[in-house]
Amino acid sequence: MRKLKYILASVVLAAGFASCETETIDEKVKDDNLPGNPILSFDLNSKQTVIADKVSVGFEGNTMSIISKLSMVNSEDTSDPETRYKSAYLYINFSSMSVGNFPTTLSIDNPNNYLSSATLRVQELVPDEDGKLQKIWVEYSTLNAAENQNAGYANITHVNGTAQYMNGNFDYILFPYELEEEVELSLEPQRITNGNFNYVTYE
Repeated sequence: MRKLKYILASVVLAAGFASCETETIDEKVKDDNLPGNPILSFDLNSKQTVIADKVSVGFEGNTMSIISKLSMVNSEDTSDPETRYKSAYLYINFSSMSVGNFPTTLSIDNPNNYLSSATLRVQELVPDEDGKLQKIWVEYSTLNAAENQNAGYANITHVNGTAQYMNGNFDYILFPYELEEEVELSLEPQRITNGNFNYVTYE
């Protein structure tokens, strides 16, 4: 009787494994024409990883821009909930929407004349004459680099024309715009590394 139970149990297990192996994979999982959720991420100054899921694409003539709304940690003051995070926007501009490498400067190694630039806008809190914190927008950009200075690159690695989404990566150093003299804020270049964007949709 015990042998019979073992045999029956073995048959049931074998049938279960066979049914799992022959079960069809959901066709939606295999469908490359269905985009995932858009996401953009990068490391800022090797201090924090910034992740955004609010990513859009804009076109002007032949150029294309990826715009992402960000929330960054205020590394100088993490104790106060009101000032712990900074609002920010990252703009990455491409001379065209094609798979390829987009440096910030022209060179003989760039035969397609693909170019890119990046601008980071950060909302800073700056005390006024009365000591009250005022919100101002500070901009950093590859466009502020010295002439012919390599300020990084972006790659478009994949464009799915059916589902209308793209993937890529980027690495930039962004230099600050000069602020007005009355604004007391020391600005340093911002380094963006390990940047990636995936499933960024366009129309």
